[in-house]
Amino acid sequence: MTLNNVYIAGALSGLLAAAVVDVSAFRSWKSVDEAMAYDWTTAAWRWFQGAVSGALMAAGVAVVS
Repeated sequence: MTLNNVYIAGALSGLLAAAVVDVSAFRSWKSVDEAMAYDWTTAAWRWFQGAVSGALMAAGVAVVS
């Protein structure tokens, strides 16, 4: 797998953006109870959506350029 592929780079970019947001939200909580209540299933779904949207955006950019 190579990052020269625009679709892979787009997918990784979207996944990373979603992961950064979720990890930042997770780290901002003040108590253990808040951290334990974090829904990682929803976070994983957002990461998947970020990867798909990143790949789709890359596909659109590749068509235009």
